[in-house]
Amino acid sequence: MAEDRSLAVRAVAAVFLALASVTTMLRCYVRLRIVKAFGWDDGIMVLAYLFYIFFSGAMIGGSLWGTGKHLVDLTNHQRTTAMEYWFYCDIGYAVGSILCKISVAIFILRITIDRIHRIVIFVVLAFVVTAGLAFFILLLVQCHPIAYFWLRLSTVEQGKGSCININIVMDSLYAFSATSALFDMTIAVLPILLVRKLKMHRDVKIAVASLLGMACVASVAVIARIPFIPTLRNEDWLYETVNIAIFSNIETGLGIFAGSMATLRPLLRQFRPSTYQHTWPSSSRGGQRSKSMPLQSTPREEDSRPIPLEDRLYGSTFFTVEAGNDGYFAGDQAPILPKQPQISVKREVHVTTV
Repeated sequence: MAEDRSLAVRAVAAVFLALASVTTMLRCYVRLRIVKAFGWDDGIMVLAYLFYIFFSGAMIGGSLWGTGKHLVDLTNHQRTTAMEYWFYCDIGYAVGSILCKISVAIFILRITIDRIHRIVIFVVLAFVVTAGLAFFILLLVQCHPIAYFWLRLSTVEQGKGSCININIVMDSLYAFSATSALFDMTIAVLPILLVRKLKMHRDVKIAVASLLGMACVASVAVIARIPFIPTLRNEDWLYETVNIAIFSNIETGLGIFAGSMATLRPLLRQFRPSTYQHTWPSSSRGGQRSKSMPLQSTPREEDSRPIPLEDRLYGSTFFTVEAGNDGYFAGDQAPILPKQPQISVKREVHVTTV
């Protein structure tokens, strides 16, 4: 009975908090210093990150008091303190997860033009937000008084409050998990549809679709957590529910990490400009980005043949002189940039005899 999983709880929370912190700070740097357009999706993701800090901090604190240990090895004070930290973890997870998904949805909507795709995003987002809010409200009202949530494991405080049937909480978590997985899978498929018909080189298409679809990786943790939801019925709560705590932290941490990574393309372009140039233009006016930014590529796939510098800049120049009844006509036509878009400049000089 001396098995202790508290170290695993602390390690998971620390590792994924570090990953989320790095990518969130890089996201803020890109939006504020490089792009100079800090949008709603960025602000909501920062807010989700703050709740994730609260979640991870409470998870680490709970592991120091008893999360991951058997109840028989804990005193009443350790039990109630660990359970109070668990309650704070629930709050941080529910709010942070919802905000993260809202941020990712706004980001994808910003670059989505197709009306059907936008409707699909709105629908799945409405499902996950509704399920998330229901789960959050249920967490707050599941016990009366609220403090009985963490006092119920104490041998002294038992019977001084009441909680709703645990099956209701489990069903709510099942619904939130299912809608979260549906949302993540939708976000995984849409980037492929967005770039499938665009005029891009194949490697650039793969890179852009991968960046946009990274936010779906959180679904792995969501699906992995579902089989452990029945452990909420177990009396040895702090030990048996460790897997739920771990996968919930991984889900939110991966969501913030991947959602922020998808916005770091301008930073990557500084290191490899030839790979990312002109594949994702964003229209901005006065520091505000437009609601949708179509993905496209200026060079066509059939125009991948190298072009000499002189031809790219000036094209071919020719000069003609024609004789007429009343004099001479001289034409100098120099097409500039023969590849798309084409700009032609024509100069005409008329010479007459006196």
